[in-house]
Amino acid sequence: MARAKHYHFNLRLLRPGRTEATAFGPSFAPGKARELEQRLWAGIEGATLRIGQIYNNPPSWKEFLHVHSPELPDDIFASGAGAVIFVPSGDRILAICFGHVHITLNDDAFVRQFGLKVTLNAVPRGQLRSLDTAAPDAVTVQKRVQTSKDSDLQVFGVDMYRDLARVAAGTPRDTKFAQFVAGKDALKITSKDQSGDIQALCDRVLAMYLRDDYKADFSWVDRMQIVSEKDVIVQLDVKLFEALNEMRAGQHADLHMSPPEIVDYTEGNQLHYNGFGGQGANFESLSIEDYVAELERCHFEGEVIELKEKHYISAKKDDDEKFNQKWKVYDCFIFETSLGEDADQKHYVLFAGAWYCVDQDFKAEVDDAYGALEKVEIVGATTCLNERELIANLVDSREDLLKLDQQKINPKGVRYGNMEPCDFFSTKREFIHLKDGHSSGPISHLWFQGVVSAEAFVSDHDFRVKLRRIVKRESDKKDCGTAFEELFPMATQKPIRTDFKVVYGIMRKPYKDGSLGLPFFSKVSLQAAVRRLEEFGIPVAIELIQKPASDAEAAGVE
Repeated sequence: MARAKHYHFNLRLLRPGRTEATAFGPSFAPGKARELEQRLWAGIEGATLRIGQIYNNPPSWKEFLHVHSPELPDDIFASGAGAVIFVPSGDRILAICFGHVHITLNDDAFVRQFGLKVTLNAVPRGQLRSLDTAAPDAVTVQKRVQTSKDSDLQVFGVDMYRDLARVAAGTPRDTKFAQFVAGKDALKITSKDQSGDIQALCDRVLAMYLRDDYKADFSWVDRMQIVSEKDVIVQLDVKLFEALNEMRAGQHADLHMSPPEIVDYTEGNQLHYNGFGGQGANFESLSIEDYVAELERCHFEGEVIELKEKHYISAKKDDDEKFNQKWKVYDCFIFETSLGEDADQKHYVLFAGAWYCVDQDFKAEVDDAYGALEKVEIVGATTCLNERELIANLVDSREDLLKLDQQKINPKGVRYGNMEPCDFFSTKREFIHLKDGHSSGPISHLWFQGVVSAEAFVSDHDFRVKLRRIVKRESDKKDCGTAFEELFPMATQKPIRTDFKVVYGIMRKPYKDGSLGLPFFSKVSLQAAVRRLEEFGIPVAIELIQKPASDAEAAGVE
């Protein structure tokens, strides 16, 4: 018996109130110059088909060949066609997409995470095949894990405390629903449906979307819920624009950019920031500094709505024929902020073009854990502008601190580990790790340094011997009357772990109300480090070191 043929479908769900007329981008909308041809779709009342040639250009390499072979054919084109069927299902409309039609669509017209929710409702935790996650921070980490066969969620190494689920794929528990599904905003589904089964396909996909089965195995995804209230989004966008304008004025803001999806850098990329007269200046990678510089160069004076709707990033791979719109600039922003006061305050993060509201219980859990962490004052407020200045100042002014910054140790069996034990070691046996919390690097890297150093100290005899040797050498150079090496165990002894302490010192500018704090996701990533250090039996403390409110103020510039 012949095996039934499987078909692959790409579905999206229009947001409530949206229609076919508002589903396309400005260039392809009905009545515009590049409008796709409309046709009826027989057999489904209210269904329509839009189809056409999306682009049709000479290949870029044709010009190269033309130099030494001028008589080239005229009918060679790099082209892409596409089509979309709009199918009513209940009071909603689904779009089934073919070819390159996604280039024509207005992403804002469609439900975010539609495909992800359908996938997590349909696929049990033991039948996952692929999972993309992202951990928003000063440097956002995106990760894709794929397995050779259906596997349990545990295999994918998800940090349920800080990871956002982005894309999931696997085998549904009910193979009558589909043979395979994968989803992000769009849903890719493999099934036996024929062209005459389109209505049934859309009906069962919508029914799966409306279920909450995912809460049994994937409840952690609700720690970050997409904001849909338009008035709240308007307020959040105002905060985003304020931060951007602070950067344009030369001030610091906790705003950066990251691709909204995993990028294959082996393909090569060139980028343009477009939509505000950028004239196509070439860049190799995303950078908030480059974007801000382009805004200044082009004297952009618009408002956030113009940025949100018209600014975009066009890109081309090395083998692409032309630059095509790749992402909206707005979709590449990473930004944290809050609305409300005291008990009514809610925390939000912008990632991949969507505002997420942090679950209140989750935020309380993180804040309580941070509040319980010991706070110390070793350095105190400083006039130093950055980490390098602070280290130099402490070397000159503090007899109780031994500088170990830039001292590298290879743990046992490692030739090129070059591990830094800490920035300073104190007479109170504190391993002090310093970080400028407004630098380009992530604060979470500091947490990792503290954990790795502490693990080597408690478990690696060779590391301790090398460390004690370095400490004696640097102590002799300091000639301060303190034999720092005597604070460490002898080679034959193991350290009493509770005698030592890991201290994280983070330089931070005060907020507008004068208080000091950490970004929410830095607190989240800190908890993982604290838990690991507690497993080692080493106490942990933190110090927020107040630095000047602005570099201009510190330099005495009015």
